[in-house]
Amino acid sequence: MISISTVKNITWTAIDLISYPLIMILATPFFIRELGPEQYGLWMLINVVVQLMNALNFGVGDSTIKEVSKYNAIQFSNQIQVAFNRNIALSILLMFMCILLGLVLSMAIPYWKLLKIPDYEMNNAMFVLVLFSASAGLKFIEQVFVSVFKGFQRFDISSRLTMVSRLSILIAAIIVVYFGYGLLVIVKVTLVINCLNLVLQAFTIYHVIKLRFAIRKLNHPDLSLILKSNGWYWLQSVIALIGFLSDRLIIGSLTDLKTVGYYSIAALIGSQIHNVLLTFGSFVFPKVSALTALNKSLSNIYLNSRVFIAGLGWFIISFLFISGDLIFEKWLGPETFKFSIEYMKIYLSFIALMVLNIIPFHFINGSEKLKLNSIFELILRSSLIISMLIGFYLNGVIGLLWGLVLATLINTPIQYYLFHKLIIGIKQIQHAFLPLLPVIFIIILGQLDNMIYKLLFFGLFVGSFWYIYIKMSNIQISALLKRRIEFEDK
Repeated sequence: MISISTVKNITWTAIDLISYPLIMILATPFFIRELGPEQYGLWMLINVVVQLMNALNFGVGDSTIKEVSKYNAIQFSNQIQVAFNRNIALSILLMFMCILLGLVLSMAIPYWKLLKIPDYEMNNAMFVLVLFSASAGLKFIEQVFVSVFKGFQRFDISSRLTMVSRLSILIAAIIVVYFGYGLLVIVKVTLVINCLNLVLQAFTIYHVIKLRFAIRKLNHPDLSLILKSNGWYWLQSVIALIGFLSDRLIIGSLTDLKTVGYYSIAALIGSQIHNVLLTFGSFVFPKVSALTALNKSLSNIYLNSRVFIAGLGWFIISFLFISGDLIFEKWLGPETFKFSIEYMKIYLSFIALMVLNIIPFHFINGSEKLKLNSIFELILRSSLIISMLIGFYLNGVIGLLWGLVLATLINTPIQYYLFHKLIIGIKQIQHAFLPLLPVIFIIILGQLDNMIYKLLFFGLFVGSFWYIYIKMSNIQISALLKRRIEFEDK
């Protein structure tokens, strides 16, 4: 029977995950219309540069979740306090590093002409970049605050806090643009609201979790421990972040701001779907960490969680492929739709493939084999960048997008085989390739115009998903449980 706390966790997480992407997506045509495609493209391009600064996070969020959940499972409350204070001190240090990096980039970008920003926009854009860097630095502290609740499996509280944080910033941006102001006022308001949200989060931690704030100077032993516990989380996040944003950096460096703006619409829709599923998948992270600490089997939770995450993502993407033309044109307007629809279809195909990596990602992070994620991310992201550059050379932005799809399609079965073998204990090679069959049908579906053919491939997707993910998973669960019982009897 599902507990009340689980229902609360799922409910509030769902509200948080749906509300922000929904408002952000609905507001996109408004931002494009009021700011113009070029200004919107500039905003999105600066956002990409700022998001890259998250590479400095040094795993403060993931390591906080893992340490809190682990020490809570074995009831070491003092170690929770130590880990919390250590990561708070680290997050403050990272905030100042982020601001410094923003200052350096504001001088380097115009000097070396790293991005295609017009000269008349450059000074204002670089000032906005510095302020956005300060705002991004505050998010490191927020990561630690919110992750504490996730570590205690209080996703209901963490979801409410992140929802308030994200929605307050987004709604403020809508109000600012509505009254005719531009990027500079948006970033100033964002900075103030981020500070207020940190105060709210700190107050909640103190009164709900009862953790004490004792910020101290990081000494050499602290830094050594941080490197040991956070290092692999940090490395994988750096690789993933640079790889995930590299497409927009390439386009921002080789095309113009209008193209960046239209491409950003596709990236917005795809990344929001991916982020929602990634956060839903994070439910398993503390559970895997706790089960690993207690030396219990992971197979059951793995097979069930991948059905939920993959199914949810693929049915959303299939719906957009079948009815998306009508929805997107009504949402964006004829002109913006015309210049962005092809980008959206191919980018959603890429996201459909990336859905396959979400549950393995969280399982590896919750296990003791953290370096496996870093290796996987390095190989995947390197191949993505190479494929994108080749694709752009052959066929511009469209070629770049197909490069993303092709590289992911080649990498996924290799990584699945290794993940199954090293983490779950499944060694049969067919289990590395079969999970790709439903997503191949979805990719084909997305490129078709004829509705009859679309429905045909949707049916093939549903049938293959049921057989591979539901029926075969049930068989696999039974077999694994039987082997476990026989082993325990011996």
